[in-house]
Amino acid sequence: MIIELIVIPIGKGVSLSEYVADVMKVIEASGLPYETHSMGTNIECGWEDITPLVKRCHDALKAKGVERISTTVRISERTDKPYTMSGKMESLSEKLKGDE
Repeated sequence: MIIELIVIPIGKGVSLSEYVADVMKVIEASGLPYETHSMGTNIECGWEDITPLVKRCHDALKAKGVERISTTVRISERTDKPYTMSGKMESLSEKLKGDE
């Protein structure tokens, strides 16, 4: 399945890139396939991976003194065939080429 993870430290000013970098280090260390975009990160994982990963992200921010964190997890699951981020993008590209 693919999850979109958005972790936002609250009360730490306007620029949050320092904190985003800390969260990204946790995601990178997980070894799970991921793609970061300007508003969050998509991660290929299973159910058993989600909560521990989110907890590690929160722990990294708490270690930097963040006292309030808002997290959004959006889950896309498919059971009829293999489901990957690259597969979704390839399917989209094929469909867009058909419109030319």
